[in-house]
Amino acid sequence: MNESGEGEMESERVLKQNLDEKSEFQRLFQMYLLFEEKAERPNTEAIRNVLETQCGKTDTVSADNVLSLFAVEAYKVTYQEGELPAQVMMADVTDFQPETITDLERTQFWTMPDAEDVLQKCRYKLLISDFMAAGLDYKSRSALLADWLEAAVSLFPTCKAIWIPSSGKLLHPSEIADNPYEGAARFLQFGMNIRYFSIHGTEDCLVDSLGLFALGLPDVQYHFHTLDPNDVSRHAFAVAAYLFEEDVPVSDGETVAGLLNGEMAPDVQWPCRFEMALIQPSREVMDVCPGEYAAGGRE
Repeated sequence: MNESGEGEMESERVLKQNLDEKSEFQRLFQMYLLFEEKAERPNTEAIRNVLETQCGKTDTVSADNVLSLFAVEAYKVTYQEGELPAQVMMADVTDFQPETITDLERTQFWTMPDAEDVLQKCRYKLLISDFMAAGLDYKSRSALLADWLEAAVSLFPTCKAIWIPSSGKLLHPSEIADNPYEGAARFLQFGMNIRYFSIHGTEDCLVDSLGLFALGLPDVQYHFHTLDPNDVSRHAFAVAAYLFEEDVPVSDGETVAGLLNGEMAPDVQWPCRFEMALIQPSREVMDVCPGEYAAGGRE
């Protein structure tokens, strides 16, 4: 189920939580390109040229057959000693084991109906990430990550999918090449997933976002009954995107516009509070209480 509400939200599998799984701010933001056949890494100069076209002046910091690092001048991190450009990293192509992606993660591939087939065919992966970029403000970092991912996808035409562990999102390369968002908000396309769970043995459901925690922002969460999960998921995306765009302008006890007949309505106000997530991984979320449709115990 994606933010546009396409697809049906159903899963027959009963999954148990791992409540020990915790998620924290990501010092390195990891992204994986997946391949069916072993891909050849372009030479360092080719990578740098594509990055420079995407981001402006880029310098090679180090390069060998295993690891390449590039400093991107447009993204400066401030240290006590002064400013230094943030870097991006590309590792080597290594073996990929599809089973490393968990059953729970596989239930949340709403934007890729053929995810299972794609995963089973992929045998190789390439890690890319930022490096020494955690000190950037989150929007600059988001833009750098989007630039780097777009550049990397353009360098590897045989890439079959992109796997983002922090958001649990699996994407076709076209979803990166044709990202509908602009600027820093391009992060929302790959760095945030909207998840849906039905609570076993009850009529209750849970919709949340996963991925904003990686930037140091809260995710959003809805525990509810009766409402259409597709409507709630669209609402969740809109609210999470609002937190991203406005640097979390909502405080404990404040409200956001709720749903009326499936649409956001200013006349309906849903209160918000910050707490730990009900569904793994453990992380801070802004819980949105959907009024008469709320499920679970709330004070």
